[in-house]
Amino acid sequence: MALKNKETLKNYFKKGGVISEKHFIDMIDSSMNKIDDGIDISTEHGLKINPSGIFTKLISFFKKKSQKEPDYSVNSNYNNIEGISVNDNEDNTVLKIKKNNVGINTNNPNFDLEVNGTIAAKSIIGNFSKGTVPADGNWHKILENLDGINAFEVLAYASGSVNSGYYSISHVIALSTFGGSRSRNKIKNYKNSNWNGLLSHLFNWTKVIKFRWSGSLHNYNLEVKTGGDWNINPETNEPYEIHYNITKLID
Repeated sequence: MALKNKETLKNYFKKGGVISEKHFIDMIDSSMNKIDDGIDISTEHGLKINPSGIFTKLISFFKKKSQKEPDYSVNSNYNNIEGISVNDNEDNTVLKIKKNNVGINTNNPNFDLEVNGTIAAKSIIGNFSKGTVPADGNWHKILENLDGINAFEVLAYASGSVNSGYYSISHVIALSTFGGSRSRNKIKNYKNSNWNGLLSHLFNWTKVIKFRWSGSLHNYNLEVKTGGDWNINPETNEPYEIHYNITKLID
């Protein structure tokens, strides 16, 4: 294949020039062909790119024209695993999109997001379930209609009015193998902080955020409450609230 730049091709067809078969071959070989090169543009799909023959590479990115190997490439069905992948200059998969799964540093993700490496995050918030319930000393369901084996991480906090001394935060791992009296379940409270001033221990206990499992063998719930009634928020005329975020720990 004789690839020629635009200026060379233009010179072939200047007025008075003699055009040969070779000139036409050079022009054809220097141009893109929808069928041979697998590239097309349509109003329905936009830019369409198909791999060439048995190869998987769709696009390659180079910093310099002199490079023999690309810095990154986009591949289709790399290593016969379905999906689109971004690979580095050693053909390691950096990013993989496989159906509804996304992989980082893995070519075969089996979860919504699978990371083969270290995760650094500014903030992590569980969103399996989140919401608020009154801090009124009564039990409130935050997960219900559960069955089978379950494991959850819960972060819950509540705060009263300024200078009232009412505030509490809890970090809990809640485990259960079915509900009912014969089930094996456990709630581990790793952190439960509340005001500890000059008032009595009983008064402080009303501020503690507590958790429990309730329900039957195949229909059970996770519940939360404060140790006592935190009364009404004068700004809203509603009870003070327990805020919670829940992360599910097993698939």
